Amino acid sequence: MAAKPAGLIYGVDDRVPPVILMLLAVQHIFLMSSTLVLPVVLVSEIGGSFNEVQAAVALTMIACGIGTILQAVRLPGLGSGFLCPNLCGPNFFSASMSAAWLGGLPLMRGMTIFAGLVEIVFARFFHRLAFLFPTEVTGLVVFMVGVGLIPVGASQFLHINFVGEPIDINGLGAAAATFLIMVGVTVWGGGNARLYALLFGMAGGYALSAVVGLLPMAQFAQVATAPWIGLPLLDQPFAFSFDWSLAPVFIIVSICGALKSYGNLVLCEKVNDDAWTAPDQRRIGRGLVADGVCVTLSGVLGGVASDTSASNVSLSAASGATARVLGFAAGGLFILLGFSPKLSALLSIMPPPVSGAIVVFVTCFMMLSGLQIMLSSKLDIRKTFVLGTALCFGLSLDMLPQLYVSVTPWLRPLFQSSLTLSTVIAVVLFQLMRIGASRQQPAAEVSE
Repeated sequence: MAAKPAGLIYGVDDRVPPVILMLLAVQHIFLMSSTLVLPVVLVSEIGGSFNEVQAAVALTMIACGIGTILQAVRLPGLGSGFLCPNLCGPNFFSASMSAAWLGGLPLMRGMTIFAGLVEIVFARFFHRLAFLFPTEVTGLVVFMVGVGLIPVGASQFLHINFVGEPIDINGLGAAAATFLIMVGVTVWGGGNARLYALLFGMAGGYALSAVVGLLPMAQFAQVATAPWIGLPLLDQPFAFSFDWSLAPVFIIVSICGALKSYGNLVLCEKVNDDAWTAPDQRRIGRGLVADGVCVTLSGVLGGVASDTSASNVSLSAASGATARVLGFAAGGLFILLGFSPKLSALLSIMPPPVSGAIVVFVTCFMMLSGLQIMLSSKLDIRKTFVLGTALCFGLSLDMLPQLYVSVTPWLRPLFQSSLTLSTVIAVVLFQLMRIGASRQQPAAEVSE
């Protein structure tokens, strides 16, 4: 039986008053919208029309909304029952772009469906693979998911778009003020004020961004001309194709996405249970099935592949509101927004300083939770070497990516993500150390 932590205001099964429910859902929607620029870039890069761009964004939103609801349900074999929203998955972007360049949107859709089916199969057997993910590896995964947010959060916080660009002082000031507002409300806010830390920070951040010229009025003009209601349809709504040459890449990307979702779901468990000691592998497996269904649905509808959102999970921990009913509310609103080009356009104009401050804010909770999980069990010399080695090489991929440019092509997928590299190293080394431990055990017994 889970023990509700004292710091939670609304636990996973608690009811939330309607007005508060809507306000909290809106906070999550803003975070879920933070990656909607990805379908815009993808469709634009392959020469898609303006209507196709709008349709891809809207269909991605609809798929993510459905995925958020599926994750919050508790059905046999489907859904973790946690608030773990979906957004457009950055880890799928590179592979999706390759497919789109090779065979247009039909091939991207077909390969996305394939990736989703791979994750569903992986999830079905996940509980049998629990021995590969002891508590220490689980903490490593959660920590590295947080590390993966650093490049995006830091670059937007400093308002830097490319290497060598000087720091924008105005953007940095707006980001710092936004961050301090959210931290101040969370730490010193009275009553239930910390529930709305994100909304307070965003209000201040938008105002400051407008003052320093980081929120051009031309963007609001585009919002003003968009229709309120529209049915998102691609030019070829039922066009799908498949290419076996892309299958290995999408298999790797799918498993990487599953590992990221695994870390997010573990954090959901930990946040909601004060007596948490180890992950519930069957429950997490059901959550991974929901994630796989959402990815598959993204391809069927015509959107870009989705993924569970580490930022949203961390936000729920920071705000003290983890009620799964928020998943139904946020998911339902996101679906409705997919049918409103005007409202979806409004969500897509978040200034970089505001989004950067939010990502840094939630990354604090993600990384520290990962460290807490890693250190929750006694670290002997074997575990120290396993985790230290995995962290060393995983972080080196983010810090010095040029070290790995000459990696042989068949190993290249392992070096696409620091999360993937560090997790694979940790899993392999843990199994090797178990062999060593089992061989030493009989000798120890004889000596006794």
